[in-house]
Amino acid sequence: MRSYLSTIRGTIISQMVYRLNFFFILVGNLLYMTIIYFLWKSIYRGADSIHGMTFNQAFIYLALAGSMFNLFFSGEDWVLSNKILHGSISVDLLKPLDFQFMSLAWTAGFTIFNLVTVTFPSVLVLFLVFPVDMPLGIGLLFFPIGLGMAFLISFIIDFMVGLSAFYTESLWGISMTKMTLISLLSGALIPINYWPGSFQKILQFLPFQAIYNIPLTMVVSPNQSIVVYLQFLAIQVFWVLALFAICRLAYMKALKIISINGG
Repeated sequence: MRSYLSTIRGTIISQMVYRLNFFFILVGNLLYMTIIYFLWKSIYRGADSIHGMTFNQAFIYLALAGSMFNLFFSGEDWVLSNKILHGSISVDLLKPLDFQFMSLAWTAGFTIFNLVTVTFPSVLVLFLVFPVDMPLGIGLLFFPIGLGMAFLISFIIDFMVGLSAFYTESLWGISMTKMTLISLLSGALIPINYWPGSFQKILQFLPFQAIYNIPLTMVVSPNQSIVVYLQFLAIQVFWVLALFAICRLAYMKALKIISINGG
């Protein structure tokens, strides 16, 4: 455990070298917030509520979704793919640590640094600059847990996509497909409430809505019963366990491929 914590700490320190990069990410995120504010303001012109969401809820939902997207965008699938294609993964596998958990520690360090340098300032600007009211309720207490579960689901999906480089030798198409599916089906670009009712039922059986829609619903609708939020967390825990089991099997199979090919 100490080695994984050291990896998290080392990643945070190494990311400080790229402070200017995170500054531009922050600026881009604030620009995105400004665009969606005026875009959705025009959509809600003359309407108090659309598909069960007020403008205040829709804007907070989408603004936080943009911040979460930057928070989770570690590029772990590309990092893993490059290690596979360049052969450096063989060095990592020789270390007396589980490579998958080392990757998780690296991604956690990146995410923590991103949380401090981009997400927190963005949220601060959101409520200080834009005329929105933060809904208060018990759901906000569940949000940090939901955000942590969402991070794990996002990481596992990225890691599984990265493993596909063992077979494809090219990640571009698969990674772009992953980003498109997550953006559209998770609520990151359009709140899931805006999809047709029959399609919303289909999305409930997919893991993507557990990344954005569930934690964001805890924020914009924080006054529901505790049972509702516990059900949300149960869904996220289910997907964490299910996806991790699938990812672990794929990872172990990939290790056999390395052994067969001589590493």
